[in-house]
Amino acid sequence: MTDRHWLWLAHSLVGLAAPLVPAARRSDWRREWEAELFRWWSILSPEFRGSWVYRARLLRRAALALKDAALFRSHLRAASFGRTQITRTRREPMQELLQNLRFAFRMIRRNPGFAAVVVITLGLGIGANTAVFSVINTVLLRPLPYDEPDRMTLVWTNFGPDLPQNWISGPEFVEMREFNNTFEDIAVAVPSTVAFTGDGEPVQVPTGLVSGNMFDVLRVLPHIGRLIGLDDDLPGAAPVAVLSHEFWTGRYGGDPSVLGSSVILDGQAFEVVGIIPAGFKILHPEFPERIDIWTSLLPQFGSFFGGQPTYAQLSRGSHGMRGFARLKAGVSIEQAQADMDAVALAMQERNPNYYSFTGWGLTVYSMREDLVEEARPALLVLFGAVGFVLLIACVNVANLMLARAAVREREIAVRIALGADRTRIAKQLMTESVTLGLAGGILGLAIAFGALRALVVLAPDDLPRRAEIGVDPMVLLFTLGVSLVTSLLFGLAPAFHGMKTNLAESFKEGGRGATSGLHGRNLRGALVVAEVALALVLLVGAGLMIRSFQRLLETDAGYTVDGLITMRVPLSFARYQPPEAVTFWNRLLRETAGLPGVQAVGSISNLPLSNSYSSGTTVVEASETLLPNQRAWEVDRRFVSAGYFETMQSPLVAGRLFTEADRAGVSLVVVVDEEFVRRAWPSEDPIGQRVGFDQDADGNMRWREVVGVIRHQKHYDLNTTGREQAYFPFSQGRVTSMFLAARVAGDPMALAASIRRLVWDIDPEQPVADIATMDSRVREAVAQPRFNLVLLTAFAAVALILATVGIYGVISYSVAQRGHEIGVRMALGAKSQDVVAMVLKQGVGLVAVGLGVGTAAAFALTRVMQTLLFEVSASDPVTYVVVGVILLGVGTAASLLPARRAARLEALSVLTTE
Repeated sequence: MTDRHWLWLAHSLVGLAAPLVPAARRSDWRREWEAELFRWWSILSPEFRGSWVYRARLLRRAALALKDAALFRSHLRAASFGRTQITRTRREPMQELLQNLRFAFRMIRRNPGFAAVVVITLGLGIGANTAVFSVINTVLLRPLPYDEPDRMTLVWTNFGPDLPQNWISGPEFVEMREFNNTFEDIAVAVPSTVAFTGDGEPVQVPTGLVSGNMFDVLRVLPHIGRLIGLDDDLPGAAPVAVLSHEFWTGRYGGDPSVLGSSVILDGQAFEVVGIIPAGFKILHPEFPERIDIWTSLLPQFGSFFGGQPTYAQLSRGSHGMRGFARLKAGVSIEQAQADMDAVALAMQERNPNYYSFTGWGLTVYSMREDLVEEARPALLVLFGAVGFVLLIACVNVANLMLARAAVREREIAVRIALGADRTRIAKQLMTESVTLGLAGGILGLAIAFGALRALVVLAPDDLPRRAEIGVDPMVLLFTLGVSLVTSLLFGLAPAFHGMKTNLAESFKEGGRGATSGLHGRNLRGALVVAEVALALVLLVGAGLMIRSFQRLLETDAGYTVDGLITMRVPLSFARYQPPEAVTFWNRLLRETAGLPGVQAVGSISNLPLSNSYSSGTTVVEASETLLPNQRAWEVDRRFVSAGYFETMQSPLVAGRLFTEADRAGVSLVVVVDEEFVRRAWPSEDPIGQRVGFDQDADGNMRWREVVGVIRHQKHYDLNTTGREQAYFPFSQGRVTSMFLAARVAGDPMALAASIRRLVWDIDPEQPVADIATMDSRVREAVAQPRFNLVLLTAFAAVALILATVGIYGVISYSVAQRGHEIGVRMALGAKSQDVVAMVLKQGVGLVAVGLGVGTAAAFALTRVMQTLLFEVSASDPVTYVVVGVILLGVGTAASLLPARRAARLEALSVLTTE
């Protein structure tokens, strides 16, 4: 190192000491020290400057600047206090902040119990808010994991009010791509499952069937190999498959040599051509969280109709494809919708016979908005609820800070009398509040990590992006912001009162000043009223959710869930044509019925509460109620075996159920539900009426005779009624994949292994999937309402506890402050019960005012919950009365303890102390 480097080190040491010197003298002081060091160094001869001894002396002399700066500062301070009129030296903001922080930490060390209560209270509120915000951030705010995600949209067909969001058929897909002017491209995909065999036990794996341009629309590149392209999605194309990264690493250990090999899906060999990147998924409400294998859509979808047709040659009425589109740059959703309205009109003009009804159209949705549409209301309600919890925590802490400010009133008065500026006092108090708030934020963040684990476990499986929920920089920024805002909320009141401290009152004997006087009591009372009002809003919300959930569990689903085991046996259409499928199912049902403990057995194409559904346009031949142009609408359609309704214990309303005689080659029959009858024949006998839903080879409607009416079944969930339902004998339709349901005496799951063995005895390569009891399907169906209920009830319980503590704290503090008054009253003859009544009157009065304010607020705010409630009004009087009684009882109990303590005061002892 040269001489210049050693001098730079010495000057750096001086620079470190410089901030200790007041700003007004700092430049001169530093210049003098640097000149002194340079002078001393320059008079040394070159050989001495090269010695390590003199280099060390240079640094030691430079280090003396620290001591000199401290002595210089002390001298100026002593000189300042020695003047007759006290003047303040100008402080830099950073120095003042550091001094405030040191004082704040000193006060916290002196009152560790108080600080612990404040930090824990804030930590609970901030932690709950951070956890819920993490969910909202992931589900509602985080962009989709695609390139330019705001340009990704979904396209639906619109069949009017009965079916505003329907899937797309092949010809519609072709025409939308041809006629639109606002999309870069439109692709389609279908979620499915396939039998994966040839490598151990046959299993059902989730599969995505995609058009050849799907990955181009999503702008996805392969991890290795290639993805499905346009050439793979042509009639007669060789079957190829792309594996997900998770399936590739889990099943094949990440071996690249899997490329070019074959996998057996539904008995057919598919060549593996690529691996998709890790974490890739199609974020769509109807797609599973994970898809293991991707294949081209047209060769598999088209084979269902026989031959190898193109998309344009598929049935226009077969709506099974989900539409995905990427907007052109600069095009808005509104512009795209206007464009698709014109496309829909062109499609109607080209196909007037098919689109003859009113209400037909095409609908464009933002992909992200469509994904979160159902989850948003519940999450926003929960976020509002947890925000109320934080407000209640802030009110509690504000009351604590006010009480502490009253204790410190004389200290503040002394500081002001000695010349401290009132603004300076307010800054000091706010610094203490911010310090406690940040500490609460750190604790809240730790609580949030644990709470998030519980939230993810409790969250329903269909919550969008559930697996991605966690703490990210946005959540950390939110926690910091909440900590600072809460610090201001609970710190403003004591800071404001610190600025208004009355010196004369504060120095009087007893020390009762502004904060402990009437104004201070009124402020603390107002905070308690706010606390009770906020707690009432949360308790009313929780009460409404409890009553709604109770009604939901008690609703008539149209079947009995106890003792039912269900499973899906997805026969492949490529391996089983309808006649072979009927033979398979007849044998499986017959042998299952012979198992020990089985009371009844049946099968259905789409089991209730299984996320499996099918519908189609159904025509009523005659109706006295419906006009001819009203006799066709979308109806849920199911294929069932004889014995299914008996197995599910679905009540028969009229007519008869299916029997073994209802088979292929005989008269076509149908069973409809009571909702179907209510719409089509409300004043007629439905038995013997005719319904059609498909055509024969000559284009003539195939009419089916109504032979029975059953109770409507809750199919999609327990919250909604759903569409009208029609049931057909499975031997009279083209159906292969079905669900088996068996009613068992004893534990239903104990029969699962036996039924699986029966399936494999019939076909060793046939997988069995989705094994579950009907009771567990009901629990899964109510997972979202239960999630809302558990969280809202937990928040309400915390609010109730905080409100109770707040009431107790304020009344206790009031009793302590009014000790002199109570002593005088007792000395003048007041009885213990009079003192108890006086204190109770104060506490119950505050609670009563809070109940009035909270009731009005709850009546207005709970309207946003109406969509989350089932058969319960947001203004349900029972809930309001019960919650009011609970809060009044809790408030009375919280006031009773300090009231009894006040009644035990001895007048002589109190007056002597005063």
